[in-house]
Amino acid sequence: MPASYRLVRLDPRPVFDSAALIRTTQTGPLAPADLAALERLWPATLAALHAWRIDAGTQGAWMLLWLDQALEQAVERRFALAPAQGFLEHALAVHCVMAAAATLAPELAAHGCAPVPEGHPAITAAVHELGLSWPEHDTLCRRYALLTGLPFSGGCAGCALAERCPRLKTKS
Repeated sequence: MPASYRLVRLDPRPVFDSAALIRTTQTGPLAPADLAALERLWPATLAALHAWRIDAGTQGAWMLLWLDQALEQAVERRFALAPAQGFLEHALAVHCVMAAAATLAPELAAHGCAPVPEGHPAITAAVHELGLSWPEHDTLCRRYALLTGLPFSGGCAGCALAERCPRLKTKS
């Protein structure tokens, strides 16, 4: 029996936040020229953002966000030509996805992570309908992507990756 779900386009409007971006890079303060260059890339990064709600009624709902493959490839090319700048553009892409998610579910910003849901037929069907794949049921085919349950349900305890999460295994 096919999974029953409905796709709803979401319209997150994250803003460029240099402090949050610096936290994403984990490098400490960035040069003003680097921040200015990243801020100039922000509109193009936002234009590559896709955001959907997968609604399976009483069976659950999930938020799915990702950036276009073309943006991934641009970051890879930048890494090859200028590794430091490529790293910063990678951090900008990660920041964009997390900032967009936080505008839709503010609890994610407080938690600092988006719990990955267990597999569900509605997720698999919706992901395929949107032209993506979820081959391992815990990683999407896009490098800059996020899939998490809605509403936010508490974090690590409900995450499909909890047993092998590097964040949980790293002592602060």
